Amino acid sequence: MHPSPWLSLHGGRVFEAARRWGVAPDQILDFSANLNPWGPPQSVKDAVARADWTRYPDDTALRAAFAQRHRLDPAAVVVGNGVAGLLFDTLRIWRPRRVLLLEPSFTEYRRALVAVNACLVTRPLRPEEVFQPDFARLAPFLREARIDTVILNTPHNPTGAAYPPDRLLDFIRTVAQHSVRVVLDESFADYRPENSLTQKAANLPNVVVLRSLTKFYTMPGLRIGIAVAYPPLAHELRRQTAAWPVGAHALEAARAALEDDAFATQTRARTECARRTFAQALDELGCAVFPSAANFLLLRLPRGSGADFARWLEAHRVLVRRCTDFVGLDDRYLRLAVRDEASNARLVALLARWLRELRASSLTNS
Repeated sequence: MHPSPWLSLHGGRVFEAARRWGVAPDQILDFSANLNPWGPPQSVKDAVARADWTRYPDDTALRAAFAQRHRLDPAAVVVGNGVAGLLFDTLRIWRPRRVLLLEPSFTEYRRALVAVNACLVTRPLRPEEVFQPDFARLAPFLREARIDTVILNTPHNPTGAAYPPDRLLDFIRTVAQHSVRVVLDESFADYRPENSLTQKAANLPNVVVLRSLTKFYTMPGLRIGIAVAYPPLAHELRRQTAAWPVGAHALEAARAALEDDAFATQTRARTECARRTFAQALDELGCAVFPSAANFLLLRLPRGSGADFARWLEAHRVLVRRCTDFVGLDDRYLRLAVRDEASNARLVALLARWLRELRASSLTNS
């Protein structure tokens, strides 16, 4: 049985854990939130310090900067209060009746669908297929199930799977012929930019691409996201968003982040190296580690449960993300953020110790 769709176990609850454990937040090692451990860049910190918050904010400069980076018409770009906020806004415009979700999936999708009274239809992403959808079979299923909207996510949260962009684009164009619309969540696309369909979205009337600026640049406290859509659709979406949805500090931070090419290049290289080493070490402990194109790994423990491991880690002031609120994943699964090499090595050592204690306990009780 899965929890109610509006009761989520979102990661990043550092302040809550700090209060519970009676420690300062900076004493907690957080693997539960998918944030870049090497950010935010100094350019972002400087921009926040310079921001003029004595006037109403204007997102024109940020839309122009994002459009220039992705070779888009600024009219196709919408700035909003995070990806979740833009998702709610998109669904309020479309008012979908029957929506397909491939699960497991980001838990906010279900909350957004409840808010617009949409009928939810699901299809499983299977671990034996490394959580890749079969787009060739999916298209005819949409017609049979009378689906009018699909929500997709690549690199996929919580699995890290990256969908082949050519197959994904063919799918979007195919379903457009049957008036099916697509929300494409690319919150982690900065880790695999060559797979992104952001630029294509501006010419596809049936798709909205959602992009996050907070995870890659480590500024989750500044709620800001960007949607890209066919300009007439983007215009409708802009009309739907609340007045001044993003404050001056967030706008300046986001613009500085987009201009910091050196930070982006370095982050991708460091994350790939750290992710590969982390995944190999977890595999050597007997975990099933799934391929990832993002800054996190989905794994299945060789024994024990995520709940037991999370409780055991409390004494070490470490947070991990259990997966029991992701439909299709049981409590043997964990999603772990890729952090710096020293932090990753510490978690591997703790997991090895916990697994040894479990093994010793089972031998004693047998």
